[in-house]
Amino acid sequence: GTPPAVAMTQPKESAPPPKPKAAPTSFGFARPGDVGAQMAKVLASGDFNQAAQMAAVGDPTQLPVAEAVFKKIFGEMGLKVGPEDQVKILGQVGEATRLSVPLMKPGETNPSMYLQLDVERDAKMGWKITQFRLPKELQSAVAEAAKPVAPMAKPAAPVAPGTVPSAPAATGSPAVTAAMSKGGSPLFVIEEHADALSFASGFVTSLLEHNFAQARKAIDDKLVPAEKLAGLCIVFEEGNYQLKATKPLIITVASPNVSWVIAQVESETLQQSTEFGLELQRAEETAAWQVVGLNLSELLGSYAQVTSKLGVPYTPIVQNPKGGESLALYFEYDQAQLHPRAQKQLHIVAELLKSNSSRKLFITGHTDGKGDDDYNVRLSQDRAKTVKEQLAALGVSSEQVVTEGLGKAAPLSPNQKADGSDDPEGRSRNRRAEIFLDF
Repeated sequence: GTPPAVAMTQPKESAPPPKPKAAPTSFGFARPGDVGAQMAKVLASGDFNQAAQMAAVGDPTQLPVAEAVFKKIFGEMGLKVGPEDQVKILGQVGEATRLSVPLMKPGETNPSMYLQLDVERDAKMGWKITQFRLPKELQSAVAEAAKPVAPMAKPAAPVAPGTVPSAPAATGSPAVTAAMSKGGSPLFVIEEHADALSFASGFVTSLLEHNFAQARKAIDDKLVPAEKLAGLCIVFEEGNYQLKATKPLIITVASPNVSWVIAQVESETLQQSTEFGLELQRAEETAAWQVVGLNLSELLGSYAQVTSKLGVPYTPIVQNPKGGESLALYFEYDQAQLHPRAQKQLHIVAELLKSNSSRKLFITGHTDGKGDDDYNVRLSQDRAKTVKEQLAALGVSSEQVVTEGLGKAAPLSPNQKADGSDDPEGRSRNRRAEIFLDF
């Protein structure tokens, strides 16, 4: 027979080298939000190997890099994962759904930066991570982990004389990337500027928090009137809107310098779901995104339908008959007292004026078509005066406010139907005071 020594050594000599272990397929998830929640939980527990396995589930060769990045950020740098209930879906870009995980620096009690995850659905295993997007404050962590694995981004090709350099990529201007995946995409990206989706999310969040000043920093004020932005804040405050939990933002057009975004919002108070559009464009000087257009027709139309049932129509942004847009406050028939909704609007306007004493606004009072001209002019003047008095009570200097009454001379809607009969709904839209912000 075969000598025992040979029998014992033969398998050892002929056995193939062990294959690298693939990340377990149990890291596929049924819903995209579950990926972010689990990643937050694992990182908070300090199990960086398990977090790396989740990150590298689509490409196990990325596991060492992912583990090194997590150890650097959450070990050496001491960052902590924020509350799990603040993990949220930002929106959709192409096939990817993006999630946001809050991060806190040492000593902080509130998140000041965010780790973003792009996840895609795999037919065999459910939702999986395809990319991480990190703020530039974490550049050193990614650079250090990537050094032994792959070079940084390729140097730009020389530009021929007389040609225009290409614009930054639509997804941002990554300064540092970690090792490439098999598909050629980086697993970790550091963003010099927020990409279109991240920028839109921050802008809409400011509006939903009624933070007009912060939202205004994101617009091109030559293209987006202050009245429109203030009106949007007012609608969100009155309707208590929130972004939809699933697919809150959707990029519909993405090019290096222009993006279109649909923002989907819902109001439990009004039992309503609706949407509005953002047009984004990169500023030439900084390459950062700006809001250059707002399409509010769907949102305002839906909102007007609901609020008309409450007695006084409420469409705070209107097209002025003389051109342009203005904020509108509405009144009951034959009354000059402010409706409670109008008082809420004026709180936002007052804050704008108090922040800069050189700013002015113009108020024009209006009436419906009933009654004689002299009476309607006086009533419209009283309505404009009431608005000015309320602003004064809120701390606005009287020198910043100019008023006039136009009576029934500038209706927004017909006072009568086509057959000559009375149109109560049309008349209700004409009983208003309009505010123009001279900023």
